[in-house]
Amino acid sequence: MYFSCDIGGTKTRIAKSLDCLNFDEPIIFDTPANPIDGLEIIIKQIRAMAQNLEITAMSVGIAGVLSHDHSCLIKSPHLSAWEKIPIKDKLEKELYTKVHLENDTDIVGLGEYFHGAGRGYGTCVYITISTGVGGAKINNGKFEKNKYGFEPGFMILNNETFQNWEDLSSGTAIQKKLNKEPKQVAQTENWVKIESDIAVGLHNIIIAWSPDVLVIGGGMSKDLDAERMNNKIKSLMKIHPTLPDIKIAELGSVGGIYGGFAFLKKYYSI
Repeated sequence: MYFSCDIGGTKTRIAKSLDCLNFDEPIIFDTPANPIDGLEIIIKQIRAMAQNLEITAMSVGIAGVLSHDHSCLIKSPHLSAWEKIPIKDKLEKELYTKVHLENDTDIVGLGEYFHGAGRGYGTCVYITISTGVGGAKINNGKFEKNKYGFEPGFMILNNETFQNWEDLSSGTAIQKKLNKEPKQVAQTENWVKIESDIAVGLHNIIIAWSPDVLVIGGGMSKDLDAERMNNKIKSLMKIHPTLPDIKIAELGSVGGIYGGFAFLKKYYSI
């Protein structure tokens, strides 16, 4: 039995699978601000779902920058209390299994690569626009090698105010600036500016990572128009002769679950 757990800045999702392809309906709950509470809930839920059966391995995606050995978070703007907590060791000790801790955006991107909008492409870049802005690059089913992971949301887009992409385009930024949820702002005049800032960031991602397909996910993606994004980016592009295919993510809120199982399937050659 295998488990996939997605610890996001807002929600946590857990599912089990016997073959890392098919899985039961995920259990979903608000991510606790207190990591001790959060880990205890995760452990309790997994024990109940496992029903005393052996757990072969578990994938855990979490929002933030991981330590070099992938044992804990070292920086997480939206889960700061979880930083430097020995997540991997705690889960392995309590659940008697091997735990693979990865960045949550990487894991969702892997899900889209194998099961969603990135299917059939060699190089896929996945960008999430949600509570924060994150990204992952996947080449032929593998994460691009890196030291601390990719954090495109922190690239500076305004060299006067030093605002980064996340400051301008994330759900947190919209809530702070307009005191409204992104879905309440969508399709208003304010949304036009937000969408333009998102397009600028995507343009920079294409220049830096040059993918075959660019997949846009996260809570705000459903209100973005892929065709408008494509036209805006095309108007900005001065160097690449063509753009990658630009698609909206297909897996929705369970992308991290799909990705976790895809990771385990590849890792264990299931």
